[in-house]
Amino acid sequence: MRRIKFIIGILAILSVAFAVFFVLRSDAALLTHPKGIIARSELRLIATNYLLMLIVIVPTFILLFTVAWKYRAKNKGAKYEPETTHGVFGELILWIIPSVIIAVMAVVTWDATHKLDPYKPLGGEVAPLTIQVVALDWKWLFIYPEQGIATVNFVQIPAGTPIQFALSADGSPMNSFWIPQLSGQIYAMSGMTTTLHMMADAPGVYTGRAAEINGRGFADMTFAVKSTSQSDFDDWVAFVKQSPLQLTNSTYNEFAKPSENNPITLYSYVEKDLFNKIVMKYMHTTL
Repeated sequence: MRRIKFIIGILAILSVAFAVFFVLRSDAALLTHPKGIIARSELRLIATNYLLMLIVIVPTFILLFTVAWKYRAKNKGAKYEPETTHGVFGELILWIIPSVIIAVMAVVTWDATHKLDPYKPLGGEVAPLTIQVVALDWKWLFIYPEQGIATVNFVQIPAGTPIQFALSADGSPMNSFWIPQLSGQIYAMSGMTTTLHMMADAPGVYTGRAAEINGRGFADMTFAVKSTSQSDFDDWVAFVKQSPLQLTNSTYNEFAKPSENNPITLYSYVEKDLFNKIVMKYMHTTL
């Protein structure tokens, strides 16, 4: 009976381990399938910290099960010695090893945090592409100031080109912009602008989403990110410029009203400085 229970326990542990492994291997686990230099560096940081923590966690669990098995009720030969101490050396080992690991994790995280600063531009020979982002209830507006176009719930970028997102919000006091396979998340807030830099390695289609619960339309507040070659991006910009829709201040005010499940929309014209007007309308001026 004991052997059967032991085998069942081992099988249960292996089943959980295999389940976690296959879940992380699945394409649905976006964090473990990075497609950009920022997301890849973030995954490397997460994996490094997990491995460092396992140095303490694995021996701790081994000792836990060892002690539980040794001092089980049926083991009459186990001696109960509550006054036993590990001595100075034993106490030092118990404290020094975790302390050293925490110190190493702190240094690694500190260094990676500064390297992955979302405000820090990405180096490269190609000039960055600026995209202005407005988080609304419950949709995303993307403005391409250099191209003079805008999109709703869809953003297309050239692969290998640094992307500089300038983010704000309108209506909702706070939201969170996140493309799991390409970048970290950053907040978009009314009346201010935040910045996020990222770059896609190769052509592909990725999912972006709101990472901040913000009401009934939160679950469907997603957008598509398409990375293409530079020539395909230029062709797409030319295609958008043929759209009959134009985004003026008046049409924006109507569009900005809360709505859910908005389809992808393309605007061939955007009123000058519309993004700045959206940000500045929450600013308080003094006479």
